[in-house]
Amino acid sequence: MASVITLFLIIAGSIYAVLVFFSLFYFFLTISGRKGILPRTPLDDDFEQPFVSIIVPTYNEENNIAVCLQSLKELNYSKFEIIVSDGGSSDRTIEMAKSFIDKVIVDETLPQGWIGKNYGCHLGYQQAKGDYLLFADADTEHTPDSLKHFMKVALERNAALVSVFPFQRIKSWWESINPVFYFASNLTYGGKNSVNNPNKPKSYTASGQYMLFKRKDYEAFGGHEFLKGSIVEDLALARVVKTKLKRLFFIDGTKFVYTRMYPDSPKQCWNGWKKCLFPGTKLTHPRNITGALLWYLWGMLAPVAVGLAANYATWPYILVTSIAYVLCGLSVFIYWNKKGAHQWVTYTFYPIVFVFFCILLGVSALELVIKKKITWRGREYTPDLFAGTMYAENPLFIDDNMLGQLETDVEIEPMINSMQMARKYNMRRKPKNKR
Repeated sequence: MASVITLFLIIAGSIYAVLVFFSLFYFFLTISGRKGILPRTPLDDDFEQPFVSIIVPTYNEENNIAVCLQSLKELNYSKFEIIVSDGGSSDRTIEMAKSFIDKVIVDETLPQGWIGKNYGCHLGYQQAKGDYLLFADADTEHTPDSLKHFMKVALERNAALVSVFPFQRIKSWWESINPVFYFASNLTYGGKNSVNNPNKPKSYTASGQYMLFKRKDYEAFGGHEFLKGSIVEDLALARVVKTKLKRLFFIDGTKFVYTRMYPDSPKQCWNGWKKCLFPGTKLTHPRNITGALLWYLWGMLAPVAVGLAANYATWPYILVTSIAYVLCGLSVFIYWNKKGAHQWVTYTFYPIVFVFFCILLGVSALELVIKKKITWRGREYTPDLFAGTMYAENPLFIDDNMLGQLETDVEIEPMINSMQMARKYNMRRKPKNKR
């Protein structure tokens, strides 16, 4: 019996060691590497400022809208307008917005096939006059120099989209899971250096809390209307910009923009992440998903490895497994440091949070696969999980120039392979002589 246990521990320990090695290797790839971004054209601080339309979609945001609009009104920028696009709030959102700005659009209708936020952004865009379009969530707070700073980045890089990761405020215990979820997101998109590298079309992401578009580029691919059914519109928009325009920038904005996600209750936090997790996998390359899942497997097995070593192994193995346990939590800390507030719950109970994440992903998948519907903010939606991969619906119109971009779409790879085989077959056929 002792020999069987020893053999099991050797095999399990070896597998665990390989898992830890590859997980750490993948993590270091996401935080290092050549930036590879587009050349920079330096601008003076007194650069000519293009007109910017700031569009804030709202729906029952009375707890946030005043702080958001007040901070936007105080921006140190010469030419901008603020547009609030409301979906028919039942609280005091509309009343409060009108006390700050004049341009408030209210439309309670939601056309078929649209997600509420996407439609609100689209309505705001239709009323916008700016050469640049900034879509900002109602729960964001902006420093006076924020827009000037990000517009300078957009002009220096000739960016089609500059998206910003705001500083994440965390106060309640249930919000302590946010760093772990964002850590998983970082693993799936490969780190911001890869996102900002135009030569890596499979790495893309954005934060819907702050998205600054060059209007001509936004209109070139159809904007929010093109992705109207996406429940993860920020990721879908990022993918389209990266693969079609190759001028996507995802940058740190923690010194300029602040936000707090899901502050109301654990239920709000549960539903907020649930609506995003499974749809996000449809826009993520399988290799990146595998890298993230390896990490989560390591996190869930870390306390098991320590327990087995404590019961059956000697102190060197206990020490090694304990170091591995600490390293996993430390990696989350390194990623999250300066991106948001810290809570001891995040790092003390991270294996439990990892398990919770996997359960939530499974629930998200089951709900959308079986029910095909989700509920958010009291509204029921039937999201389009393939928004952002629209070419799959029109295979007859795919040409050779699109194939390189389309190879990033897992859903249509079989179709592309079939088309390529058919093309080769037709080229080999000799035309028949007509009589």
